[in-house]
Amino acid sequence: MKRIQVLLVLMLGVCVWLGGAGGVLQAASPENPFVVAGIENAAEFETSFAGLQTAVAANNRSKVADFILYPLRVNGWRDELKGKGTYQFETRQDLLDHYDEIFTPQVKTAIIQQKTGNLFVNWQGVMVGKGEAWLSISEKEPRRYGIFAINLRSE
Repeated sequence: MKRIQVLLVLMLGVCVWLGGAGGVLQAASPENPFVVAGIENAAEFETSFAGLQTAVAANNRSKVADFILYPLRVNGWRDELKGKGTYQFETRQDLLDHYDEIFTPQVKTAIIQQKTGNLFVNWQGVMVGKGEAWLSISEKEPRRYGIFAINLRSE
């Protein structure tokens, strides 16, 4: 009896851990590999991601800014006074003012070359490349897909 109780407690812990902060466990399916990240319409997400790739490839800064879920968290940001750390870009204009520093050649290449079928997905979102960008769906209406974090790496 004690072994069964221990197993049940372990199984419950794994379910909560896999479910993330919301505690809701959703399994990816062949029809929608993005459901774990809270994305219910795979085709809509893939179309949006293709639009992002096109905008990045064309260096259409304004269109890329439309794909940002503000505030955008940029990890590995170098500040002259504070050094390297995390910085949040709160507004579209703030992003556009620092576009080249955020969308480095490494970040752009990761987004442009990413194959949809090879995206990594977990409860946090959808990862591009080796973590250069993370995408999700906005919490506020109108719901839309976009980048919520960029990870800069030393080149």
